[in-house]
Amino acid sequence: MHPAFLGQRLLVAEDEPLLAIDLRCLLEHEGATVIEAYSVGQALGVVETSALSASVVDIRLGNEDAWPLCDALRLRRVPFVFYTGQPDAATARWQSIPVVDKPTTSSIIVGAIQYAISAESHNTGSSISDEPNAKVRSADQRIADGEERIARIRRLIVRLQATGFDTSIAEKLVITMTDSLYFMHNHRRLVASKMYTRSMVSSPKV
Repeated sequence: MHPAFLGQRLLVAEDEPLLAIDLRCLLEHEGATVIEAYSVGQALGVVETSALSASVVDIRLGNEDAWPLCDALRLRRVPFVFYTGQPDAATARWQSIPVVDKPTTSSIIVGAIQYAISAESHNTGSSISDEPNAKVRSADQRIADGEERIARIRRLIVRLQATGFDTSIAEKLVITMTDSLYFMHNHRRLVASKMYTRSMVSSPKV
């Protein structure tokens, strides 16, 4: 198989020097130009001044959470993966980001980054308006968007598997998103039920 990241520029935001070296060697072997950062501030400087293809982000960099870095990457539409010893530290806001547990294998981290680069990065959603049925419609739209996103990810997984990439992290992501969709379905039913009950109570008696 050809080098996975030939001609691409990858940021490795990792505060453990030995792990950073291992990642750099792995990604350079896969053809990437690697830029290392050991703190949130240093990583933000790289994001602001460099054109990046993707990033590998440790959730904790020194004594800081990496969320400002994640915000900067998302703002610039740079795909990224979490590489962390604290996989449960990723908040619900970042549930669509692949999470790779430390330690891992070369094929898993390469596959996760390749998925992040290949995946469609845009998210669709509806804002909740003040109309009476807005909550139900908004929930319906989010559910439909979630179902479509999961379908796209599954198609992407098939394509990546066909080219020899490890897709275990992407498959875990699908499970997480499917669970989230299940809760959204339940929430939608709850909202609809409350609205129906409220309408029955407020309806004038004949």
